[in-house]
Amino acid sequence: MFRKAILLALVGAATTLGQALSGWDDTSLTQYLLTLQHVENAFFSQGLDTFADTDFADAGYPTWVRNRISQIAAHEAAHVADLTDALGEVAPAACTYNFPITDVDSFIDLAQQITTIEASAGIGAVGFINGTGLEIYAASIAAAESRHAGWLTSAVEKRQPWDGPWETPLSPNEAYSLLVDYIGDCPDTNPSLPFKTYPALTVYPGYPAADGTVYVSLTLKAAASTFYLAWLDGLTVQYSPIANGQATVPEGLDGTVYVAVVSSQAPPSDSNLVSGLAVVQFPFDSWATDTDPTDLPKKTAQ
Repeated sequence: MFRKAILLALVGAATTLGQALSGWDDTSLTQYLLTLQHVENAFFSQGLDTFADTDFADAGYPTWVRNRISQIAAHEAAHVADLTDALGEVAPAACTYNFPITDVDSFIDLAQQITTIEASAGIGAVGFINGTGLEIYAASIAAAESRHAGWLTSAVEKRQPWDGPWETPLSPNEAYSLLVDYIGDCPDTNPSLPFKTYPALTVYPGYPAADGTVYVSLTLKAAASTFYLAWLDGLTVQYSPIANGQATVPEGLDGTVYVAVVSSQAPPSDSNLVSGLAVVQFPFDSWATDTDPTDLPKKTAQ
């Protein structure tokens, strides 16, 4: 197993940064953020339209869960409205979207993933906006999305409220690869953004154990003699050699982790990415002991 810092790719030499986002400028980066926000805005709108209060109650969730999700939906609508206003005539419009939500549980699970991805996308974009002030949008949206994801994971799913000391930044190509399958038909008038697309990656099980094995489903056409599964966790990345479609899970992974197939043990970038990204989960509890129940908040106060 091999471990390196993502910072080598994100805040290292200026030449590295230029290569990482070749073809992007402040306008296209803002269009990219709006493109992702359209996905999330549609997701929450569709979910709330599909599942009523009674559906949440039947699935075992108290009333405040759907009410809070309605607040998140309003935040996403505000993100879309403000970015659209900032871009004016060059703002991309919404597309059609298809989400694999069959019940309330699958809606909440995907909500946690999408909000986490949106946070990573905003953080990853901040360092590449060239001082026009648009970085404030990216940073502010990323902070809000991170709060949404933490609330969904902890208060609703009863897991951890955070992943670790660092959020995981993603480049536009990386984040887009996680959401592109939900995007259907888009208006012809939408701007063409310089995304580089990759083959979709499937890794299972989606909740693996440390030192266990995951199965990697991907058609590899590249000529590299060895491929690795890169595990993106906060500001570090670990690598597992892939053999016979399998890879070993590293230790020390917590919360939501991104994985991708790469051709070398360099920080993931357009030069070594072989696949799009996938999400795997490593839930963890509080490890708290001797807690006085009277010190705990009342559940109805959430």
